[in-house]
Order: sequence, then C-alpha cells, then structure tokens
Amino acid sequence: MLAWTGARAQDLDNRRTQRIVLDRDTVRLDSVSIAPGSLSLWRDTLSVDTAFYRLDPWQALILRRPGALTDTLTARYRSMPLLLAGPFRHKDPTRLLNPSPDRTDPFRYVPGKQSDDPLGIQGLNKSGSISRGVLFGNNQDLSVNSALNLELSGKLTDRINVLASVTDNNIPIQAGGNTAELQDFDRVFIKLFDDRQELIAGDFVLDRPKSHFLTYYKKTKGIGYSTLLGRNPLDTSLSIPHGSLALSAAISKGKFSRNVIQGIEGVQGPYRLSASDGGTFIIILSGTERVFIDGVQL
Repeated sequence: MLAWTGARAQDLDNRRTQRIVLDRDTVRLDSVSIAPGSLSLWRDTLSVDTAFYRLDPWQALILRRPGALTDTLTARYRSMPLLLAGPFRHKDPTRLLNPSPDRTDPFRYVPGKQSDDPLGIQGLNKSGSISRGVLFGNNQDLSVNSALNLELSGKLTDRINVLASVTDNNIPIQAGGNTAELQDFDRVFIKLFDDRQELIAGDFVLDRPKSHFLTYYKKTKGIGYSTLLGRNPLDTSLSIPHGSLALSAAISKGKFSRNVIQGIEGVQGPYRLSASDGGTFIIILSGTERVFIDGVQL
C-alpha cells in the first residue's frame, strides 16, 4: 500500500528538468505551459540572472535578452497539464476537410456517375422497331397502318432469364381507340424461366399437348406456369423418369366461330366471314384461323 501511494505521488509531480542551449532569440522549453514563477536557469551550480532572459509561461517560450551569453543551461520548472496558449477545438478540422480513404466526406456533394443506361439493364439485350404508314388509292378510302416490335431478353441473375415482347403489327387505327393502349397490342408478355421452370404473364398461346386428346388452340391473356418433374430430360446419365406440369389461369382473347362457305362457280371471292352471333364486321386474331377444303386443311 505504501508503494502504490509513492508511485501515485510521483505521477502527480509536475517538476521537470531540461537541458537547453540559449543560442537563439526564442527557445521553446516544453509542449505544455509552465507555471509562472517556477522557472530557474542554471549554469552548472550557478543561477543565471533573470536580466538575461524572459519567460512567456503560457506558450512555454524563453526569450533571450540582449547581452546574454550563448551557453548550455539547465532549466528547472513546474509544468501545467496543457498548453494554455494553444488552439482548442471541439472537432478536428483535418478530419472533416481531409477525409481518409476508408470513409466518404459527409459534407461534400459528389454527383453520381453518368450512365448511358438509365434503366440499369446493361445485362439485357434490347431491340425493336416502330413504323407508321398511310395507305390510299383511287378505289379505297384513306387508312393508317402501324407496326411496333419491341423485344427484351437476357439474364436477371445467374440462373433466371427474362424474355419480354411487345408486338403490334398491321393493326389499323380506328375511331374510338388507338394502338397505344396495351390491350390492343397483338401480343404483350413477359416470361421468366430457367432450366426447369417457366413463368409467363400476359398474352400467350394454349395449344394441344403431344397427345391424341384435348385438341385445342387458343390465344389467351393471363398467367401460366410450367415445370419439369423428375430429372432433366437433357441429362441422360440418370435413369429417373421425368414429366412436366403446367398450370394457367387466363381468359380467351376471342370467340370461336365456324363458317361453312358455299362457293359460287366462277367467283374466287372475296367471301365475307361472319361471327357466331351474326355480326359481319369482325377482326380475326392472327394465327388462329384454319381453312379446310373438302376436309383437308390448307
């Protein structure tokens, strides 16, 4: 207990001794302030007269007076815990003005890098075309045709691919509507797929599977999902059986109608088609028509 008290008292002792060379007008004695009246200079065992120097205790500077000899002296004094004449600040300005490489300056605005791809889809392939045409003649009315093709394909992640398509081909602009509305497009869809699964939303075709039953072909609008069951059919190293499962929820884009036309001798056409409810001004969904002559499909 006595040893600890002695060590603690020694730490609190502010008496210091320094060897200095009084060869300049100003000599810094310490990095902290000096207690006023505590400084004394010694040349060996002789005290130096205060007429040859002056002390600035707050800045810890010894100012040499004219006529003082240049010599190596011993300074004895008491120090303070800090430099009272030094600068004091709550925050270090060098850390604010000169940020380190491992952190950004929060007070400096750095604009983002300009990118040629504002949508951030650099990993995708984009292609398409758009055209507008005017059709006129001496035996027909003026009509306007349009064509739009947009395709987007590529990889969203390492496994998932995306395919999106917007097509609008040869759809005339009629009164009361225009081709800018998505529901008037010929086919609008987006498909996400990988090696085993496929998810499609929008316009897609439901057709007959590889079977002798359930013969159908419908253009629909909705959502569909299909996946492989068992092993991958491309992998021939395994003998595990495989199959597929498909689910869809959609509505048909049109109505089915069947027309039996009795040809007139010597008249190749045209022969007007009519809907099942008797309407004559109808639009046929492209790719859904089937024509048979004497039971043979053309």
